[in-house]
Amino acid sequence: MSKGRKALIIVENGEVPYDARVWPEATSLRDAGWQVTVICPLRQDPRLGKASRESADTPEDLEGVTVYRFPLTVAHHGVLSYLKEYTVAFSSIARLSWRVWREIGFDVIHFCNPPDVFFPIAFFFRLFGAGVVFDHHDLSPEVIGERYPGLVGRLLYAIARAMEYLTFRSANVVISTNQSYSQIARERGGVSEDRIVVLRNGPRNSEFVPVEPVPALKQGLTYLACYVGVMGHGDGVLELLASIRYIVHDMGRRDILFGLLGDGAVRPQALARVEAWELESVVDMPGMIRDRLLLRQYLSTADVCLSPEPLTPFNAHSTFIKIGEYMAMGKPIVAYDLPETRYTAQEAAIYVPTGNTQAFGRAIVALLDDAERRRRLGRFGRRRMLEHLSWERQRQNLFQAYALALE
Repeated sequence: MSKGRKALIIVENGEVPYDARVWPEATSLRDAGWQVTVICPLRQDPRLGKASRESADTPEDLEGVTVYRFPLTVAHHGVLSYLKEYTVAFSSIARLSWRVWREIGFDVIHFCNPPDVFFPIAFFFRLFGAGVVFDHHDLSPEVIGERYPGLVGRLLYAIARAMEYLTFRSANVVISTNQSYSQIARERGGVSEDRIVVLRNGPRNSEFVPVEPVPALKQGLTYLACYVGVMGHGDGVLELLASIRYIVHDMGRRDILFGLLGDGAVRPQALARVEAWELESVVDMPGMIRDRLLLRQYLSTADVCLSPEPLTPFNAHSTFIKIGEYMAMGKPIVAYDLPETRYTAQEAAIYVPTGNTQAFGRAIVALLDDAERRRRLGRFGRRRMLEHLSWERQRQNLFQAYALALE
């Protein structure tokens, strides 16, 4: 990579340095000699009040990366609320990207989805000679199709497919998170094979390493089972609670603490179910853990880790960051049998037929009661992560994508 190049990375649904994909991309480019700028939201949650600062016009130097943040109220439900979020994001990103172009310029502009609404900005900067990279994080049409059934859902799905196509066509290079996404770029976006680069999600070996367990995190119980991640409608948290209820009330196991670490649209509903099903003594929901050391302490203390995503068109094609983090920490996994989950974890997980919450619960208990199997699965997962899937093994693909964009 030649030094002196400039890159602008744009992400609407994540913040740096917390975004587990965008921040490694930004810092890897920085280390390779690029001058990197990131535009991302400073999220506001209407349930928590206004954000503490509005810094869209004040860039921040974060470990050698320039960061612009724009205030954004995150939608939780309803078409109008998402329309408002995306309108605010588009206008803020358009203004800030033009400011970056005028003040320092950039050779490559790198868009991450969702949403798939930034193609006009991409086409605009292509006219000025910038290379465009589209980082395909999510299948927005599938998410919309699952969220809104009926005639309205079909109409929104058709609109989302059109925007997805235009997003693919606006890019010089598409970065796909796995082979399933690569196939979609070819078939739905008409992107040629030589313009697609697969860059898998994987934590850094140098940062996401096991630490000493903290027994106090088990709150006096024998075992700890952890879920880490977003708690959205398709993430399986409510289904996981049904499995926990079965473990506690039907199997009679009250020696397991379930740590559900994360936040999202269904967290209030999940908390209500914990109370209604009398699971307060065995379920710990501390919210999203931003402290990376504390997160590693939770995972290092955990006996098993959980990936309860149900079978949906979106989940069937997606690779979940949590799987790589569990494997990096050397932890055995219980997961529903999804194609990309199985490809990633291989022998590091026990796979349960999708939709069977009782079987998922039985698999958790069986693994907790088999210490040797836990050690075997954990060792395999950590070895596979170190040798094949870690960010250190994947980042060369990022540089390949940027080299293509510069052409």
